[in-house]
Amino acid sequence: MKRLIFRLSSLGDIILSQSVLEPPFAGETHWVVAKEFEGLILGNPKIKRVWSFDRRAGGGLPAWFSFLAELRREDFTEVLDIHSTLRTQIARLYFKIFSAKTRWRKISKERMRRIGYEIFKRNWPVSLRPHHFARKCALIAGGYGNERPNLRWLLASEATGRGGCTRIAIVPASACPGKEWTMERYLEWMKRHLRDRKGEELLILGTKSDKSAVALRDALVREGVPFTDGIGRYGLAELAGLLASCTAVLGSDTGLLHLAEAVGTPVVTIFGPTRTDFGFGPLDEKSKPVQSPLWCSPCSKDGSLCFRPVRRYECLRRIEVSSVEGALKTILPPAAVAPIEGKSS
Repeated sequence: MKRLIFRLSSLGDIILSQSVLEPPFAGETHWVVAKEFEGLILGNPKIKRVWSFDRRAGGGLPAWFSFLAELRREDFTEVLDIHSTLRTQIARLYFKIFSAKTRWRKISKERMRRIGYEIFKRNWPVSLRPHHFARKCALIAGGYGNERPNLRWLLASEATGRGGCTRIAIVPASACPGKEWTMERYLEWMKRHLRDRKGEELLILGTKSDKSAVALRDALVREGVPFTDGIGRYGLAELAGLLASCTAVLGSDTGLLHLAEAVGTPVVTIFGPTRTDFGFGPLDEKSKPVQSPLWCSPCSKDGSLCFRPVRRYECLRRIEVSSVEGALKTILPPAAVAPIEGKSS
């Protein structure tokens, strides 16, 4: 039996969608992914072959049809479409015409559940809110729905620990700027944290194009706050190792926090225009969401539909530093107490 999985992008979705690999499967699995995200899949021992499609190389529909022709020759028994886009709809039609024996299953995007939640806010019944994406992926593969993505195979063989030192990674940026907590609040939290828990390492992660991460780094340098700069310095496997070595990860509702959980590190996720039960919340039992109390949250899946004419993204401004501190205290070990000078133990 041969199974083909379509999930081309994006960072967080590909990480969460790997719960589809956790239910037992006796055959071989192939995966179609966009070239720029293949590092999240290549090397996974549960995948026989990775098919990378270069969307940036051009070619349009002819290139996609040529790619599908290669796939058809593999004679797959079934296809799991956990992307559900126009590109995969074309693939389904192609397989229906040229490979009618192949069974096809498609994941539901649950648009009505999400839209209902966006319109009626927290008055929308819990039973009608979106299911978690990782749960849906596990169910479509024949699982129970409680399977979790596991990306520990990304970890390097060498130890990633810190020898007892507490390391906290901070991920201030998101692909959707509307989901980012303010730089000023991150700065305030870091100052307070280092004042109360001296000697701990605060690691800033992001890419060189993440404006909010770069702005936070520059502010920390100006104010002389100690931190470790990890912006744009690591590949995917290195990032996985670093996140695995952390005691906790703090940041926006974004892909790197899903990666942290998938390698075993609990997270504190800050939600503004989204909510933890929007389909992409934390999965680890130790992880904690920090959510806005503002009535108009949630408003959209990425914050782009904020309707407030003034003080846009007020939902994120309403999240206090004390709320983030409280969530982190449930994850972190007790702070070391310095001995009082002049007294013997």
